[in-house]
Amino acid sequence: MNLSPAFGIIGILYAVFMIAVAVLAVYALVLVVIFLRLRIAELKRAARAQDG
Repeated sequence: MNLSPAFGIIGILYAVFMIAVAVLAVYALVLVVIFLRLRIAELKRAARAQDG
């Protein structure tokens, strides 16, 4: 079965799009983890300052 060249181009574009979406999802996850770590550290500092 011979597929048309257009199907191949669409497949390549789809793969590139899905890779881009996956990279953005990982990037967003990393940013969330960094933000949460900074926020937790800030809350711990505030709790220590309030106790003292």
